[in-house]
Amino acid sequence: MDSKLVDAFNKQINHEFYSAYLYFAMSTYFDEIAMKGFCDYMKHKASQKLNNAQKIYDYIILRDEKLTLLKIDEPSIDWINVTDLFSSALACEELTLTKLNELYKIAKDTDDIAAIEYVAGMISQQVIYVGKMRKLVFRVKNSNIISPNIEILELGIKESV
Repeated sequence: MDSKLVDAFNKQINHEFYSAYLYFAMSTYFDEIAMKGFCDYMKHKASQKLNNAQKIYDYIILRDEKLTLLKIDEPSIDWINVTDLFSSALACEELTLTKLNELYKIAKDTDDIAAIEYVAGMISQQVIYVGKMRKLVFRVKNSNIISPNIEILELGIKESV
């Protein structure tokens, strides 16, 4: 693989780890306010991100390239409410999609057909994640946080996983 492409894959692993950190922080937020359903959902999202990092790691190794682990930034955890947190989760999923699109462009620019196909599959899955998170944000924004609606949404979160 071209060195620019290897660097881009390594940066994507870093982003997946950062995203996992962010989702673990979100899970902690929900644990602290006793919303177990949302807490478990965010743990699941963190697990997905770690799994994505593992898949990219495996791909880099399969291609006989060097893995470079980069510093993972600390996520911002200054959410003011549940809606703000879910909006942050959506922004994270959208950023992941943007970064995957950039990785795809680099694979295309370096004419690496195998990498193009691999990243295209990741993009397809990420589009689904963005869509699901967008629906969750809509549902949270349209529930009255003071009423039992948010608790009903929180109990039904497993359907969205």
